[in-house]
Amino acid sequence: SCLSHVIFLVRVFCAYVLLHVNNPKNEAPSNRAYCKMMMVDRGVIWKYTNTFIHEPINTINAVCKDDGIPVGGFNRQSKKTFKITTCTFNILTFSFNGLNGTSKIVLTCLNGLPVRFVRYI
Repeated sequence: SCLSHVIFLVRVFCAYVLLHVNNPKNEAPSNRAYCKMMMVDRGVIWKYTNTFIHEPINTINAVCKDDGIPVGGFNRQSKKTFKITTCTFNILTFSFNGLNGTSKIVLTCLNGLPVRFVRYI
């Protein structure tokens, strides 16, 4: 039904926001401390790598509309760059490393909303 489709889309969008959006960026003494805090707080310590986007949600959502370029399937690449932090788990030190950057991003979109972070470019 239409309602079940809407509920599904809202759940997927909310899960995406929880995994990938942090704006403004939470303060931490270092990238390592930021990544440890965020990966634990967001419940994604099971992921090897995760990227957080530090932009307003409306700016991110716009990638799925006029501010994005179709790149195949349901994926769209941003026209502008975004502030991001990528957190990666280091198996040797059993800790997270963080890398700040500014990059274009590729998102999977459904009904004009991002539902998956694909990669940064």
